[in-house]
Amino acid sequence: MPVQRSLGLLWNLISDTFIFQASKEEKPFTRRSVLSTINSLYDPLGFAAPVTIQGKALLRNLTHETSDWDTPLPADQRIQWEEWKNSLTALSKLNVARPYAPVPSTEIQSQKLYIFSDASVKAIAAVAYIKTMDSKVQCHVGFVMGKTKLAPYPEHTVPRLELCAAVLAVEVAELITSKLDIDLKDVAFYTDSKVVLGYIYNETRRFYVYVNNRVLRIRRSVHPKQWHYVPTDQNPADHATRAVAANHLNNTTWFSGPKLLYNPEQATVNAFELVGAELDVEIRPQVSTLHTTTSDNQLGSQRFKRFST
Repeated sequence: MPVQRSLGLLWNLISDTFIFQASKEEKPFTRRSVLSTINSLYDPLGFAAPVTIQGKALLRNLTHETSDWDTPLPADQRIQWEEWKNSLTALSKLNVARPYAPVPSTEIQSQKLYIFSDASVKAIAAVAYIKTMDSKVQCHVGFVMGKTKLAPYPEHTVPRLELCAAVLAVEVAELITSKLDIDLKDVAFYTDSKVVLGYIYNETRRFYVYVNNRVLRIRRSVHPKQWHYVPTDQNPADHATRAVAANHLNNTTWFSGPKLLYNPEQATVNAFELVGAELDVEIRPQVSTLHTTTSDNQLGSQRFKRFST
């Protein structure tokens, strides 16, 4: 059967999987051609986000000092670009299952959405999975979508970038719950930054504008108790922030999700405290004030009430 194109995605009807075909067209080493090569890989659901983010980072580095679209880029960086471009051919071996779970909808007992976020000095990322429990109490984890963004210029601190990644995770959750024809009543968020968890759970201290606006954005959409901690080595969003070679993407947990999703859930809720509150430059200092009152009692007739005669 021929490969079906669905909204720009390549759909293999036999295996019921999404596949990729990278362009092999030779183009001049200019800003226009580099951007054309990156955008030729249509990936709205972020299947190959850990691969494409590296190309976007290369483009920003290559064009940092050049504004003209057709001016040849620095020759000393061409080798790095060619290596990344040639590695895209490995994506043709990538097959992403279309269904979220290999069971009929009539056998599904429950479904829950899990979203992981992470950040590095190069990029921020969020990735979402649906955990399905069937009638035989078997667990199935399906990749929903991933989203990456380059870290903004000028460079921010890592806690700020981690907070931006948490906001990105909330935006991904809102998009998924509004577009999918699935009743997802429960959404869980995971991050490997205890500083960000302290920001989200905070009820006592005030922040400066940058952190305050993003914490309010998160709390307007989700409850702090929906946020949990995950170690960095178990966070699948870490792959997208550090970039992965195309031929190694299938060997990561990007599509399968971390092991914790396959374990039985424990009904534990942790309250995270602010980390280093006295040294954190994002937290407003606590100011103590004194209120003083004075009284001026003048001599009056009330003084005679103190005496019997």
